[in-house]
Amino acid sequence: MTRERTIVAAGGIVWRPRAGSRNGVEVLVAHRPRYDDWTFPKGKRDDGEPVQRTAVREIEEETGFRVHLGVPLPAVRYRVGAGPKIVHYWTAQPDAVDPGAFVPNKEVDEVRWARPRVARDLLTYSHDRDLLAAFRGRRDAGHHRARSLVLLRHGKAASAGRWRGDDHDRPLTELGLRQADDLGQTLAPYGPLRMFASPALRCRQTLEPLSTHVGQPVTLDRRLVESAPPAAIAAVIREAMARRGLTVLCSHLPTLMGAFDAVGLKPLDLAPGEGVVVHHRHGRVVSTERLP
Repeated sequence: MTRERTIVAAGGIVWRPRAGSRNGVEVLVAHRPRYDDWTFPKGKRDDGEPVQRTAVREIEEETGFRVHLGVPLPAVRYRVGAGPKIVHYWTAQPDAVDPGAFVPNKEVDEVRWARPRVARDLLTYSHDRDLLAAFRGRRDAGHHRARSLVLLRHGKAASAGRWRGDDHDRPLTELGLRQADDLGQTLAPYGPLRMFASPALRCRQTLEPLSTHVGQPVTLDRRLVESAPPAAIAAVIREAMARRGLTVLCSHLPTLMGAFDAVGLKPLDLAPGEGVVVHHRHGRVVSTERLP
């Protein structure tokens, strides 16, 4: 028997502060004329596309709003005519510099900003109402305002045993360069961000595609070298967690083990090119996402 292929999609609950309210928010809901339904913006993943990229692309295509991602929300699973479907969701906020604007299109002919309780009555599907309930839980806990930190191991590098030069100059392999390209597409949707790397060439190369995607430089930090002492790593983590937006730290596995300890997470044995997005609020981890 042929196994059904799961359709993969992604989207988000786009939110903004409600005018005149200290903690209130409004969420964006979209009307699709083809189905005459109200739902959250989402769409199918293109081949080879990271789901994070899918989410921001589909939100912009359907609603006109350019957004960046926040904490993840529960994935939704259901069946459609073509088979099983899974939709990955995040909280999302309009870009502060250029949020875009809605223009009716073939997918969505109307969008509304609504208080969550009003949005609940508008939504057509029970799974969207369940998703909204999960968002409200995040909102009530303040997690929708979480900051984010990426702890990233550099991509696959030339073998240390075969490399004849200074280890500091050991470059990424072709696989490592592809991993760097993939990470650039995966992490750009979380922007705006700052990037810090060990001065080692393999760490710098890992962040170069992301730097190109977002138009921001990579800062080299000697406290992220492979032999960094625990106190130096802890200082980098404190500074990173105090910054707004997303901070990406690219380093070596031994250094990242110290970083996990400083964040308060159990160590993860990351392979080359792997990482974790740590969402935190007031110094406490509220959610994590494994990369890629």
